Amino acid sequence: MSDESKKHLTDALGGQPIPPPSAAERVERERVYNLVRGVLTCYNSLIARETDEARRAELEAEQKIYTDEFRRHAAMTAAERRVVLAEYPELLARLQAELDG
Repeated sequence: MSDESKKHLTDALGGQPIPPPSAAERVERERVYNLVRGVLTCYNSLIARETDEARRAELEAEQKIYTDEFRRHAAMTAAERRVVLAEYPELLARLQAELDG
């Protein structure tokens, strides 16, 4: 077997190996995923029941933002995750109250 074929894939592609996430980081990422998913679910529910076209358009614009956030949640930096963890619980509570009211 040649030396080239013995290289780790990361080395062979010219990248830098990264360690697996810590247990705390995995928990943080899961919380971020759940918060973003919860917010997006609320927007989906609000859109489904909205009859005013102008309000529906506003909700759909917001939904697009959170759909993009959901798609990239796994690639968020630690700073972006901290923002989600700080701001989304209040947003989620507000959206759930709007759904209940």
